[in-house]
Amino acid sequence: MKKLFGQVARKAVALADDIASYNDGRHVPAKARPGGAPKGGDGGAGDGGLDPVLEHLLRNVRSRHVRQHFARTPATEYTRHRNLTIQVATYNVGGKKPHPGIRLDDWLGPGAAGAGAGARVPPQAGPAAAAAAPGGADVVAVGFQELVPLNAGSVMGVLANDNVDAWDRCLAAHLNGEEWAAQRYGTLGPAAPGTAAAAAAAAAMLDAKWQGGPPPRSQLEGGGGGGGAGGGGAEGGSGVEDSTYVQVASKQLVGVYLSVWVRRSLLSAVHGVQVTTVATGFGGYLGNKGAVAARLRLFDSSLVFVAAHLTAGEAEGDELKRNADVADILRRAAFASGLDGGGAVPMTASAAAAVSASLGPGHWPAWPCGITDHDLAIWVGDLNYRLAVAPAAAAAAAQPGSSNSGAGAAAAAPVAPKAAGGGGLLTDADARAAIRSGKLDALINVDQLHRERTAGRVFKGWHEGRITFAPTYKYKVGTNTYNGDDAPSASASSAALAPQPASQSQADLAVAEDADSASVTGPSAVVGPDAESHKRRTPAWCDRVLWWTRAGAHDQAAAAGSSGTAAATLKQLGYWRGELAFSDHRPVSSLFSAQVVSYDRPKIESLLEAALRAVDLMQQSMRPKVTVEPVVLEAGDWVAPGRHVRLRVTLSNTGPVEAIWHFIPPPNAGGGGGKGGGGKFGLDDETPPLPPWLTATPAEGVLAAGATCELDLSVLVAGGPGGAAAALSADVAGSGRGGGGSSAGGSLDCIVILRIEDSGDKFISIGGRYRRSFLGMPLAALLAPGRAGGVLPAAEAEQLAAGLGVGPLALTPAPAPEAGSEGEAAAVPREVAALLAALAADGGAALRTPGILVDSAPEAAARAGAAPESEPAAATAPAAAEAAEADAGVEAAAAAQQPASRAGQCALLRALEAVRLPLDGGCGVPPSAAPHDVAALLLLWCGQLPQPLISTAAADAAAAAPPVSPGDAAALLRRHCDAASRGVLAALLPVLRSALAPAAVAANGLSAARLAGALSAWWLPPLAAGASPDAGANRRRLLRMLLEPAAAGESLV
Repeated sequence: MKKLFGQVARKAVALADDIASYNDGRHVPAKARPGGAPKGGDGGAGDGGLDPVLEHLLRNVRSRHVRQHFARTPATEYTRHRNLTIQVATYNVGGKKPHPGIRLDDWLGPGAAGAGAGARVPPQAGPAAAAAAPGGADVVAVGFQELVPLNAGSVMGVLANDNVDAWDRCLAAHLNGEEWAAQRYGTLGPAAPGTAAAAAAAAAMLDAKWQGGPPPRSQLEGGGGGGGAGGGGAEGGSGVEDSTYVQVASKQLVGVYLSVWVRRSLLSAVHGVQVTTVATGFGGYLGNKGAVAARLRLFDSSLVFVAAHLTAGEAEGDELKRNADVADILRRAAFASGLDGGGAVPMTASAAAAVSASLGPGHWPAWPCGITDHDLAIWVGDLNYRLAVAPAAAAAAAQPGSSNSGAGAAAAAPVAPKAAGGGGLLTDADARAAIRSGKLDALINVDQLHRERTAGRVFKGWHEGRITFAPTYKYKVGTNTYNGDDAPSASASSAALAPQPASQSQADLAVAEDADSASVTGPSAVVGPDAESHKRRTPAWCDRVLWWTRAGAHDQAAAAGSSGTAAATLKQLGYWRGELAFSDHRPVSSLFSAQVVSYDRPKIESLLEAALRAVDLMQQSMRPKVTVEPVVLEAGDWVAPGRHVRLRVTLSNTGPVEAIWHFIPPPNAGGGGGKGGGGKFGLDDETPPLPPWLTATPAEGVLAAGATCELDLSVLVAGGPGGAAAALSADVAGSGRGGGGSSAGGSLDCIVILRIEDSGDKFISIGGRYRRSFLGMPLAALLAPGRAGGVLPAAEAEQLAAGLGVGPLALTPAPAPEAGSEGEAAAVPREVAALLAALAADGGAALRTPGILVDSAPEAAARAGAAPESEPAAATAPAAAEAAEADAGVEAAAAAQQPASRAGQCALLRALEAVRLPLDGGCGVPPSAAPHDVAALLLLWCGQLPQPLISTAAADAAAAAPPVSPGDAAALLRRHCDAASRGVLAALLPVLRSALAPAAVAANGLSAARLAGALSAWWLPPLAAGASPDAGANRRRLLRMLLEPAAAGESLV
């Protein structure tokens, strides 16, 4: 037994460490936040700053003075309020799935099937709630506790249950109707036997040993656990009416689960849905207790829902543990965005994850935000606060003459006068008597949460509505009788007192309460009507709803109306309980009227116009005066790939103040002031300020009054991923430049905009023409059917060579293409075919050159004056048993010395112009070309392709599972590479294998490892950041397999 407990303890510690690392370290202190943002919020317009949504809208406004002027405008001038209704609910379901046919109408209001023309709130919600939401709330958030049994199996992760899907389906059927739910979730019924039964048996055995008892006989004999239907897919379909609800958030933490639904007609106003969790169970980190939270932007206000399950127990001082849980959740709950803008914490239901991902970003602050860093927050859950009753011994001492302490005495006992005044404690009998007589105010005065909030020890600044319903805990399961009573509670409705259906028998409704009321799950468990009679619990309001607003802790209306701000507000319209006898708790629900903020984009545009005019008038004599000389620049008609054309302008500030300048993108043709259009102020514009072939040094700066500065503009056209060569090669629209020209080049004509803050924009005109090369062109263009000749006329290639100082070109006829002259696509570009023919000529004489292919590119780059690429330090000679590691080192060294960087490739472009230009002109490789230059140009062509020769998908597949044979390597390429790339590889690989033939290796000194390493720098996409240590070696293994002689028999096409 000690060994078993040791194993369980170690697993608990490991799980606690995992959860600790998951929860901690995410909440950034206020002083560490960018811009000194306060902890209290994400910045409303009325609290001294702009909130993140406004910051995003205004980020391209050119003048900080205009932004500051706008920030002084009362938010009410550009804000509209949207009135919505929000219903929240909470239910401790005792670890069970809903039975088929369960109705939630008494708790959540009439569902889609039974609402008819009446209101979709239950009668006990009151007339205000019924009038505010006749067709149901706009947003529905439901929190569950003990969604799974809180035994050792579920807490330690042994039992994988489907209760989430079952309750989601139940909510879907209630909100949208049974037919809608069945289409997306299937029918609700028992799970098929199999792995679920085995998992349940394992969990029950572990739980029995955890509690010190033998495993249940039913589990030992193969009894299985229940299961629910699978969840639905992402929402969609044009036939669904706007009145249906869509799940946008879903998150489970062991037994705590939060499900948020929004009307489909409101989806366009919902953005940035994210979830997070905080575990506060054993040791402060196990998930049997804790909270789940979800946040979203509703129009332009931020809203947080929290579902929590706090520490149980009614012993003296237990309320302090619950206070600590609340403080811990408020301290540690933090929302953070992932790299893609979505939530860093994944959702539980795939349907909610898919919908939330489609709703767009919420423009949240860059730092992690806590629960009260938002405009509105609603907290629901089993908070476990009890009534502060006197212990049984003290009650007996207070009534020494009474020996009758049973339920009958409890029913007849009057309410203690001192409790009615709020000055002392009630006895258990007093509490039960007050419930039977409907005198709930006396109980409110001794409610622990009421007392702790009044004293300011918990939920400071939060609100709770007036409680008018009977305590929600603890009932005998399946009845309306409190534990310890003999008669049903007077608060139960007649419908709730009706006999339960067969599917909801007493045996099925037996449930174990966590912590202070955990029942035995082994053979010693009591079965029948008195199964939990030994757990006498004073009734209490364990299940609560509280809310918080940024507008203020007391009078929200005054805070929103008198300060000139446009704060979001909440008003509770109803607070009630349902009479479901499903567990030992009663569910609770509440309806709110929410007034949320929506920014009027056109109004903001007009206010910015007014701010601009005001700032102009105020700063007529206090603005910079910047001149730019010259404003017309010419790069020339002979811009070649890899050749820098340097242009220079001079900025002079003759004004009395400093000038802040930077480049901006051209105006968005879409216009408009709403989302998705740039408009005059560039709202939501993501366009880069300069063309990809143009760089500015410096790109921005501050020019002092009376000062001048030089600004260098560099024109550089290069290929490769992200290069401009591919787009410019396809541009033939500029052929009319100067009345002449050819279709072999791309126009560089453009106007760049230099923004001078608080002054006029400066426009710089740049002209020029790029003379394209086969280097950098897309493979599809090079393999176009019927393509004849080079990419430049031969005479134009000679003119370009003369202009670049290359000297006379050696123009020889090109070898005839294998295909393509009659409308078929060539197997390999004609220029590449010429390079391969030159390497294979004279029986492959060029391939016997020492260091061919591996040292070719570094030597050519060195001639152009490029700095050598970084090379790893040489490793010591390994033993024979470490041959694989040695090969990996050789591959890595060969890859590292390749000049495959952008600067290295530009150096190669310059060094190899004498070989490249004849090929561009439709001729062959010059006879005088050195073998190393031919090989370097072949490798450079691979590196200049807009897309890697071996696709990213193929490289990632090889990194994850390297091929073990040439056949595997060929199959991997056939799966992940397009036909054009495979055709080129099929032409390249035979020549490369020839370089590794024994006779060639004797002369060139190559090895398969060195050649694979060199090729990896030119053929493969860059290795992703954070890749595994073996990823690079695994990807090079793909090339090693392709270079094997046995690969010659494998087809790639």
